[in-house]
Amino acid sequence: MADIQEQFNQYHDDIKLSKENEVLREKREILKKNLEDNLPEDAPNIEKFLLQGSYAIYTGINSPNDDYDIDVGVVFDCTSDDYKPMELKEMVRDALDHNSRVPIIKNPCITVQYKKDGKNDYHVDLPVYVKRADDDGYDLAWGKSSLSEEWKHSDPKGLKEDINDISDDEINLAQFRRIVKYLKAWKSKKFTGFDIPSIGITLGVRKEMVFNIGFYDDKPNDLLAMRDTIEKMLSRFSCPGTDDNGNNLYRYEVLLPVTPKNDVFEKLSDKQLTQLKTKLETLKDDLTKAHEEERCEKACEIMKKHFDGFPVPEAKESARATVRSMNNTGSSS
Repeated sequence: MADIQEQFNQYHDDIKLSKENEVLREKREILKKNLEDNLPEDAPNIEKFLLQGSYAIYTGINSPNDDYDIDVGVVFDCTSDDYKPMELKEMVRDALDHNSRVPIIKNPCITVQYKKDGKNDYHVDLPVYVKRADDDGYDLAWGKSSLSEEWKHSDPKGLKEDINDISDDEINLAQFRRIVKYLKAWKSKKFTGFDIPSIGITLGVRKEMVFNIGFYDDKPNDLLAMRDTIEKMLSRFSCPGTDDNGNNLYRYEVLLPVTPKNDVFEKLSDKQLTQLKTKLETLKDDLTKAHEEERCEKACEIMKKHFDGFPVPEAKESARATVRSMNNTGSSS
């Protein structure tokens, strides 16, 4: 079998957020300062800012199909008894409204979109929170107007801590984050017309992660770790019924580990989740085929069907890598 961890490492370096982090950090700090400077005098004080989402757990990627984002929670030093959700969200929106920058109120947050060459490039999402008397997370300002506004119990800090607590071993933690990034890039390539929530991918891997360290000279083997993790994820799908043609339909339930502990896939239809299952099965099968290939370029060509830009070595380079792999394992199979 061929060792293609070097190619996985290269692919990871290509898709992970790197230089863009500097841009996002700069915009984040500008927005935070603008918000603090421009809130009205009668506004409550900002107690803290919360870095959350993929940026906070180091699983952000450069996606060719989607603009990337950063989530910055704004926690006000007040409670839900003091303000209505839209009062605070409108204060935040108005404080950030500046020249060509037009913040948009969405149900879970205020979004500031940045464009490049007329296309969406990246955006900053700012959820608005207030404190809770019981200190169990926060109340999130939800809604786009007074007709839909409500306070929703939320625990973004607890979610971040739960995900990052998957392992005390930095090597394991790094492999978990790589597998999440690979699958986020995969779902960006494979799904159009509807979105598979990234938090669902992250929590699915978090729950079923099978670490694989030490297959080649005590190095990580991301191919086998991803394959075995997907296999466990697939075992969690259930079949609640069939479609009009008698074909099985499937559900995949992944609960938030913190408040409000809802199923992150609940808004997807049976048909959409059945597509997720089918595509995961194809990926798992091809990971097995790539693992069984003797030549690196052949294994990498299989991976390229699922991961845009996956590097494929030239035949001579591949042959050398195969020899190294056989020497390390004592066998080519």
